[in-house]
Amino acid sequence: MKARSKYNARNVERGNAMKIIVLDTETTGMYEKDRICQLSFLVLNEEFEIEEVHDALCKPPLPISYEAMAIHHITPEKVEGEPTCAQTKAYKRLLELNSPANILVIQNAAFDLSMLAKEGFSSQMSLIDTFRVLRAYYPLEGSFSLQYKRYQWGLYREEEALEQKLGIRINAHDALGDVIVLKYLFERLCDEHSIPKMILLCSEPIILSHIPYGKNKGKKFIDIAKIDRQDLHYMLNSNGLDEDMKASILHALESTKDDITITIGFGKYAGKTPLEVLEIDRNYLVWMVNKMDNLNVELKEAIEKVLVSYP
Repeated sequence: MKARSKYNARNVERGNAMKIIVLDTETTGMYEKDRICQLSFLVLNEEFEIEEVHDALCKPPLPISYEAMAIHHITPEKVEGEPTCAQTKAYKRLLELNSPANILVIQNAAFDLSMLAKEGFSSQMSLIDTFRVLRAYYPLEGSFSLQYKRYQWGLYREEEALEQKLGIRINAHDALGDVIVLKYLFERLCDEHSIPKMILLCSEPIILSHIPYGKNKGKKFIDIAKIDRQDLHYMLNSNGLDEDMKASILHALESTKDDITITIGFGKYAGKTPLEVLEIDRNYLVWMVNKMDNLNVELKEAIEKVLVSYP
């Protein structure tokens, strides 16, 4: 594969024996308090050959939620007597591999890295988050989930031989099964994008072209910034917004601000400009500026400008 050989050459010149760690975790739940109950990863060489397989159940310091059990089927009985995550051989090996010379591949890395951080792990490796890569490069090709791509891209057809070789069974939402699928997803991405390009992409907030969810799903951020600007401001103030979404919204708003006329998007003067409202109800604008805590910055600045310009 052309993209792979270019990256390999760079590492040979530096004298590095690069390893690629393809990792997944299963946890007690999805919340801040939750912890890891399974840690699995593959160690690949530069030719994407599997050199090591690590799979460890671990006893978390809090109960596994029923919601989590319904997904990954790890019960309290399965982790009874197991070491904590930080005590497992898998975790200790991960610490040994934690070097800038290596690459860490995760699907939706923010979640797994936040869970690993609770065990004391802070990655020094270059990161490729396949979820973010999919969202950036394939915005209109359906779901970005691992299992969706497993079937959409036919990755499942390659699994049987590896299952037999490793003596495992690939099950959805089992950490080891997921890293097998993730390996094939990563290889597919490498067929179309260079590893350095994906590392660079994941090293900073990504400006997405299309909105990945919500009522404007599949539409371009730039287009919505021109016709439904208020919706982007609403999204910007929502809880749990990731850095890529935030950067994309801000970019769309900034790059189109000279092309639009700012209007009030709600209430009795919806659709009117601040100047139009000033002419009929100046006190309403004063009330908006002083009393509305959730007023978006752009509209607030436009109102303040009108009030100062026409005292």
